[in-house]
Formats: sequence, C-alpha cells, structure tokens
Amino acid sequence: MKEEYGIITFESTHHAIKAENDLKKENIQTKTIPTPRDITLSCGIAIRVSYDDIEKIIMLVKEEKIMVNQIHLLIIEEGKRSLKKLI
Repeated sequence: MKEEYGIITFESTHHAIKAENDLKKENIQTKTIPTPRDITLSCGIAIRVSYDDIEKIIMLVKEEKIMVNQIHLLIIEEGKRSLKKLI
C-alpha cells in the first residue's frame, strides 16, 4: 500500500499556526506534526496535508496567501519513506 502526504515546514511556530488557520479557511484538512528531522531542524512543528491538496497549497503560496519554508512530498511504501522537495 502506498501513502502520500504533503509536509509543510515553517520558519517559526507562529507561521505554522497562522498557516494552519488559513488552510482551514480554504477547507484544507491539516494535521500538526513534529517536523521530521530528515527535512529540517528549524521550526519544531510542521503541517501534514493530503496529497490531493498540494497543488492548491502551492497556488496559495504563489499568491502569497500563506508563508511556508518548504513543501515536501512524503511517500510511504512498503514501510519505506521517501521525500521529494516541491518548494
């Protein structure tokens, strides 16, 4: 079974909380998680989103409606994790 998620990282906890609220206003479901250490050691929290919402989120970033540090695609397949940086 293959699982795919977007992982969004931020410069600060404040940016993460604001982005979470802004994404919820756009009807995007979020889950706050500890930032995976293989992505960054900066801000301690990240947001996990559905793979299906990644394009919409990238558009919101381009429109400067949310501030992010990075967006990664996390793929979990047969117990193995792989990351791909999208932004």
